[in-house]
Amino acid sequence: MKALTGDPELIDFEHALTSLLASAHRLDREPAAVPLREAAGRVLASAVRLDRTEPPAARSAMDGYAIRSADGALPRRVVATVFAGSAARVGIGPGETAAVMTGGTVPEGADAVVPIEQTRREAADRGGGDDGEARIAIIAPVAPGQHIRPAGEMGAAGMLAIAAGTRLGAGELAVAAACGADPVEVAAKPWVSVLSTGDEVVPWTARPAAHQVRDSNRLAALAQLERMGAAVVETAIVPDVRAQLLTAVESALDRSDLLVTIGGVSMGERDHLPGVFAELRVRCLFHGVAMQPGKPVWAGRRDDRWVLALPGNPVSAFVCLELFGGPLVARLSGVSAAAERPAVRVGIAGGPARAKGRPCFLPAGLRVDAEGQTVVVPRAGTGSGDWLTLSGAHALMLLPAHSSVAEGERVRYVAW
Repeated sequence: MKALTGDPELIDFEHALTSLLASAHRLDREPAAVPLREAAGRVLASAVRLDRTEPPAARSAMDGYAIRSADGALPRRVVATVFAGSAARVGIGPGETAAVMTGGTVPEGADAVVPIEQTRREAADRGGGDDGEARIAIIAPVAPGQHIRPAGEMGAAGMLAIAAGTRLGAGELAVAAACGADPVEVAAKPWVSVLSTGDEVVPWTARPAAHQVRDSNRLAALAQLERMGAAVVETAIVPDVRAQLLTAVESALDRSDLLVTIGGVSMGERDHLPGVFAELRVRCLFHGVAMQPGKPVWAGRRDDRWVLALPGNPVSAFVCLELFGGPLVARLSGVSAAAERPAVRVGIAGGPARAKGRPCFLPAGLRVDAEGQTVVVPRAGTGSGDWLTLSGAHALMLLPAHSSVAEGERVRYVAW
């Protein structure tokens, strides 16, 4: 677990994330039944299955005419019209057709649907009849089965529609609704406490003195965690006083599945948190990762409680919470293993960027160019303390140690 940077005290990012996830598991709490209207973003605890064969009957995929293809090109007599939602059972015989709208049930005896634009309506007497009924002529080749969605095309009753462990987005909600799965069983949300530490930190609503900073890190962390699917149960600012930190951390551990702290984990005289965690029997999983920004990040576990201690610089805190907090919350929520890590994509660099001695995770904006390529634009900044970098950032550009990328070159990134 040594880093590739030559620093023996650091582990590489992948080893750090793997060790964190290996220590975690889905929370052992009962799932909840939640109405679909309130289930967006939740993690499915019980699979959703088709409650009937879909479609339950053959349906037309076009506005057209249902025909018997064996009748060839002969004109057909129109005997009925079938609309979507019509419950009437219609059948056709030799030389007959029925107008059928998209989604309408295909009449018995029909084996193809001809789009309206591939037919010509004729007067009844042109077909040799005197019954006054309309007739249509087919003006394009017909193949059996065309433009028909056969019964069971999507699947039989009981087929898996959404697997347990899936985070429910708009598409999944649509599928669940079509299966009649309302309410759905969803996994418990992880309970998270967020503590900002530091004598210099004041509420973000305050007017800080020259030696103080607004607590913007904590607000960002709350928003990130809620987006990830966590439930924040406690949040506070705690000064760099060991006794107060000890009390606050112990209280948060008692109430939470995950404690996220901000600041106090580096090498300063008042960086008390590693010692506080040790005193409270939180086992360290790692402290110090070969990454930029975010090198001092700390993670640990006590029984079924996890701690993620973020550096205090705004960009470092934001990046580390995305990269470590997101997968950890997903694991605790029961998200399937295939989806718990952020997907690494490839785009085009929208500007130059470089990494020095450690792998870099640079905040970046995203846009799409005229050719449909994703352009990853690194946010210019002066370092990990430059919180202006976070405005407009929707992704992290990934650069290996000792590497650089020029505008227009391919580059990897993760988005949220």
